Amino acid sequence: MLALGTASIAYASAVLLGVTSTPVLLVMAYLFSYGAYSMNRSAEIDVDSITHPDRTALLATRRRYLPAITAGYFVLGYALAVTVNLIFFVGLLVPLAFSVAYSVGSKKLVGLIGVSKLKEKLLVKNLFVSLGWSLIPVLVGLYYLRAGAVLIPMGAFIFLRLMVNTLIFDVRDTEGDREQGIRTVPVAFGAERTYRAMVAIDLLTLLFLAYTVLAGVFPTAALVLAVLPLYSLGYSALARRPGANLGLICDLLVDGEYLLWGPLMYIGAAVL
Repeated sequence: MLALGTASIAYASAVLLGVTSTPVLLVMAYLFSYGAYSMNRSAEIDVDSITHPDRTALLATRRRYLPAITAGYFVLGYALAVTVNLIFFVGLLVPLAFSVAYSVGSKKLVGLIGVSKLKEKLLVKNLFVSLGWSLIPVLVGLYYLRAGAVLIPMGAFIFLRLMVNTLIFDVRDTEGDREQGIRTVPVAFGAERTYRAMVAIDLLTLLFLAYTVLAGVFPTAALVLAVLPLYSLGYSALARRPGANLGLICDLLVDGEYLLWGPLMYIGAAVL
């Protein structure tokens, strides 16, 4: 679902840039996103066995195949990218580096941030995952070799949406992260304060969107994206209820948000 969501965001970015998305662009968005997801799942099977034992049990039986599957997605993605243009191909090395630093890690990171993996440092994971996704509109611009004033604000909008996404997933994974000694926001400050931070980010997103449309940076069609932070406020309220099924909420509602981006921009461009 998340990989399809990436393709949906790429489509929305193309609409804002004023170009027509191609099947190749959407396929590559899917491949790189799923490649990053597979890399992360492969690296975190032991941690996920605590919070998601049923899903991890099935995945563990295929553990030895995951590196080859992950490599296959990236190789196919880069094979397509090289047919587009060299600048786009080189630009795609950045999200790959982010994926490796997040999921696999490196001893070189210890000297920079004090830990070997991005996810092990308080808030660093959230910031880098959000930053990685915020590169999508820039990569779309590289794909078409077009620059536009809308690219950076669109990246900022995506950054804010992903901060909410990463925070609620941290709430879901609190138990496993605490046992692994990983200091996430809910581990350090508690779930309730994390939910309050999510609400604040959603409200900031609405203000940011209103400003960019009023300032003429985003077209009027982008107003439909206001549905997204409102949708987020809704699933946050559900997640805070006693006995809420956080696994279902995260996997279905939270990740499902990104499937809405493309259809919303299509509707917005057609109606507004």
